[in-house]
Amino acid sequence: MSHAIIRGKSGRRHEVDFEDNPVRVEIYASDETVEIVVEADSDELPQERRRFALINIPRSLFSQATAEIAKRNRLR
Repeated sequence: MSHAIIRGKSGRRHEVDFEDNPVRVEIYASDETVEIVVEADSDELPQERRRFALINIPRSLFSQATAEIAKRNRLR
């Protein structure tokens, strides 16, 4: 089951629960940032009402995290 959880500046937790709906994942990258979009892929609601989560992070942090995962997986 796909879901996303964030904690805002106020400390409040916000959750996007996609339940059993299919999701669509898109990744966009520039020289500076990586943006990951996860959206419920359902025809039941118009696109502007579908549940989604979006994260935008510095590309250097994304590259570092994926390199660490790849390194750990090679060691297995």
